[in-house]
Amino acid sequence: MSSTITKEQQETDFKRLQTWVKKMIPNDWDKFDLRGHYDSTLKYGENKDIIREKLEVLQLLPKDLKAEVEEMKAEEEKQIIIEKAKAEEEVLEYNKKISYEANQDIDQYYAPIYASINKICKGYSHLTFIRGGPGSGKSFNIRKALVNAREDYLEVSGEVSEAYLYRLLYENNGKTIWFKDVANLLVGLKSINILKAATESEEARIVTKNNYSKAQADLPDRFLCKCKFIFDYNHVQNNFRDDFEALVSRGDFIEFALSTKEMHTIMRAIAKTVEEQAVTEFIIDEFKGSGLVRLNLRTQWKAINTYRWAKDIGSNWQTEIKNELSRVSRIRALLYGLIGNEAVRKVELKKLLIKYDIVKSISSAEQHIQKWIFIDELFDWGERDDRNSFISLLPKEVAVQNG
Repeated sequence: MSSTITKEQQETDFKRLQTWVKKMIPNDWDKFDLRGHYDSTLKYGENKDIIREKLEVLQLLPKDLKAEVEEMKAEEEKQIIIEKAKAEEEVLEYNKKISYEANQDIDQYYAPIYASINKICKGYSHLTFIRGGPGSGKSFNIRKALVNAREDYLEVSGEVSEAYLYRLLYENNGKTIWFKDVANLLVGLKSINILKAATESEEARIVTKNNYSKAQADLPDRFLCKCKFIFDYNHVQNNFRDDFEALVSRGDFIEFALSTKEMHTIMRAIAKTVEEQAVTEFIIDEFKGSGLVRLNLRTQWKAINTYRWAKDIGSNWQTEIKNELSRVSRIRALLYGLIGNEAVRKVELKKLLIKYDIVKSISSAEQHIQKWIFIDELFDWGERDDRNSFISLLPKEVAVQNG
C-alpha cells in the first residue's frame, strides 16, 4: 500500500530500478519508459519482477541472463550486508568501549582460540580456521578476543556468493573479516581460488578479478589485499579437497573440541546464582540419562531462560525444561529411533541407514556418520581412524557411569 511506502523510499527504489535497468539493457535503457511503468504503491522487488517481464515481452533482455542473475544476487547481498552493518553500528560502538570479563576457570579451555586470534590481531598471521561443534562457545570467545584486542573487524554470517566475494574483500580491505558459518565459500572452486590469492603466504597478496562482470565494472581488475581472515564453522563437505587443503595450509587450523567432563566444568563455572546452578545440574543429569539430550552451552542458556519463564508463569520449571529438552533435532531423533542409547558398531548403523532408505550407498552412510560424529550427534568410542568402532548417542564415559 502507498501509505506504508514513503515518498523518500519511493524515490530511492526508483533510482535503484533505474540502475538495474541500465545494467540489464545498457544500450537501450534510455528507450524504456521506466517512470511510466513504475508503480509507487509496490515495493522494489515487486516492481523489478514486473519490469523484468515487460523487458522480456519487448525482447530487450539479452539471451544469456546467467551473468545478470549473478550480478543482481551480488547487489542484493551487498544491500543486505549494508543494512546489517547499519543495524549493528550501535553494538559495534558499544563493543569498542567494553572489555569482556576474564574468567580463568573458563578461559583455559579456549586458550588455542585466544592464541590464534592474538596472532591475527598482532599481524603475525592473516588466516585462521576454527572448526568445532555447535554450542561449544567458540564464536563467543572469538568475539571476546577481537573486542579485547580492539581489532577493526567485520563479522559476516549467512551466505556470501562467489559473485559478491571479490567486492566484499575490496570494500573492506585492511579489516579482519570474520566469516561465521559461511561454509559455502569453502566448497566452491571460484571462491576458494579468490581466497587462496587473498591469503598467500607472500607479503604481496594480489587478488585478481578473473571473470568480467558488469556489476563489478566499478572495481579494479586487481588489488593488493591487506585483509586478515577468520573462518569459524562446524562442518564442510568439500569436493575440491586439494584446493581446500591448499587454502588451509596458508594459515592456522584449530580443531576445537571439548570433552564431556570439560563441558560440565565450563557450564558449572558459567552458572553464578543458586538457581542457575540448579538448572545446570538438572540438564547434566538429564544428559547422563538419555542420548536424546544435547549437552552444550546453548542448551544451558535456553534452559536457564525457560526456568525464569516457568517461575514467571507459576509453572514447574523441571517439567518445562524436560519438555523442552525432549524437542530434539531431526538428526538426533532419527538416530535415537535407530539405536536408542545403545552402543553399536559403525557397520551396524550403516546397515540400518541403508535398510530404511535413509541413504543410498555405503559411502554416503560413512559420510553421514563422520559428519554426525564431528557435530556431536554421535560419539565415537574407538580410535580416530577405527573404521568399525562402537558409536553411541552418549559419550563412552557417560555410558559407563550409567552402567
